[in-house]
Amino acid sequence: MDRNLSSGSSASSRNRFDVNSTEAPLCHCGRRTKKIKAWTDENPGRRFFRCEIHGFYAWADLEDACGWQKQSLLEGRDQIRLHQIELRHLREALSQQQQPVLQARDGNQSTAVVGLALEEKTEEISSLEVELARASEREKMLRKFLFVSWGGFFAATAIIVTALRR
Repeated sequence: MDRNLSSGSSASSRNRFDVNSTEAPLCHCGRRTKKIKAWTDENPGRRFFRCEIHGFYAWADLEDACGWQKQSLLEGRDQIRLHQIELRHLREALSQQQQPVLQARDGNQSTAVVGLALEEKTEEISSLEVELARASEREKMLRKFLFVSWGGFFAATAIIVTALRR
């Protein structure tokens, strides 16, 4: 908020506007102002029009808060600020309490990722085992073929040798 809010009550008394007005006045720069509440010690809860560029423009309330009203508004403002600070501290404490839970959940997610990777590897291992069994069968068949062919070679050689000796 601008510091002009406390001293602006006398300087801008000629620029007062209807509190119930739905339209905010235009600033001298031509921009539409917004109705905002001041929460300074001098003007607690007092509404004013504010330009986005130039700041304070004019008071919207017809009179200043005074006496017990002003004191009550200041106490309410201070109480709200204390509650906001307490709420921020509670949120920070809650965040710190949730940290292990979030880490555990992230751990579970990484466990799930590891589980999926393990499942993929298990499928890969089973397909490799099937391939190994097929290769083993082929190797056995080739050994049998090799044994039979060597046996046939020796038998043919023996027949030829015996035929030549006669």
